[in-house]
Amino acid sequence: MADPMEEEEVTDDEYRAALEALQSTISGKTRAAPKGPNDLTWEQQFDRLHLYLERLGMTESVNAMSYIHVAGTKGKGSTCAFVDACLRRAGTRTGLYTSPHLVDIRERYRIDGQPVSKTTFTRNFWWLHGKLRETCEADLGMPAYFRFLTLLGFRIFAERAVDAVVLEVGLGGRLDATNVIRSPAVCGVTSLGLDHVEVLGDTVGKIAREKAGIFKPRCPAITSPQVPEAMEALDRVAAEVDGCSLTTARPLREWRTLSGDPIRLGLAGKHQELNAALAIELMRAWTRRTAPVWGADAVARLDAGTLPETWATGLAETEWFGRAQVVPDDVEDLSWYLDGAHTEESMRHVAEWFCGADVAGR
Repeated sequence: MADPMEEEEVTDDEYRAALEALQSTISGKTRAAPKGPNDLTWEQQFDRLHLYLERLGMTESVNAMSYIHVAGTKGKGSTCAFVDACLRRAGTRTGLYTSPHLVDIRERYRIDGQPVSKTTFTRNFWWLHGKLRETCEADLGMPAYFRFLTLLGFRIFAERAVDAVVLEVGLGGRLDATNVIRSPAVCGVTSLGLDHVEVLGDTVGKIAREKAGIFKPRCPAITSPQVPEAMEALDRVAAEVDGCSLTTARPLREWRTLSGDPIRLGLAGKHQELNAALAIELMRAWTRRTAPVWGADAVARLDAGTLPETWATGLAETEWFGRAQVVPDDVEDLSWYLDGAHTEESMRHVAEWFCGADVAGR
């Protein structure tokens, strides 16, 4: 495929036109909305993703990529950011797909840590939009907003020939658009809690089963420590999937660097230790599956609990805008403290981070 970065740059008007066309894919319906007699179930809509890929001619390219797939209630974005930063420091060419975005839609697609250019986004958007109109609109219809964005991500990452795709689940897992991938290198589950109960279920166990829907045959799965109800559900799903081994990430304190220096994290807050620990285990599993590239010695050191210096540097350099972020203002002695939360436990973590950061900054 031609590299769109080498083509003539698009104008701001062309970029805005793509954004306007994207808005037309927003249906206004949620997964929890009552279904009419002619509405497809969410299972049927998910199944259509395979048809979209087939008609777009993308099935082979999508399934040829190497994925680190991450679901969970809290910390998905931070965990993915840690993984991406460490792999890049180790020389891996990465694609990072996350949601939602804060300011610009292109934040969802990062190549080697940087949001894709307006040209890359716009050229690939119109290619995808045109092919869908040509091959799918008459009988399948256009995919809804998040599914369209996910297909666009696959197109961009395949075109840019990344070595690894760090793929964050949008909502749930089992029926999420990202789960159309056939065989990820490793799956991860961050801390679980009650979220989107109208869609995923009203207990932690039900929610855990939906998140564990990303587990695949002969694919290692790793989870952050969970409450017993969630852990039991994850174990049950893993046992139902052929060759899926589920393990719990070891605490961050059990890892060390080659130099003996303490591990530092670029994201503040005690809860980020859980996310970083899961990120390390995900990278370790990914490394084991790409051992010919890394060599037996590197894998052995990881198994012994020793971090490569590149990973330690990546953890320390990780940034995730809008997460534990302090932004100084032009006004003297004024700073903005930015973070986000959508569960009670997450709100407590935000409060703890703010109190600690405020005291440290005085």
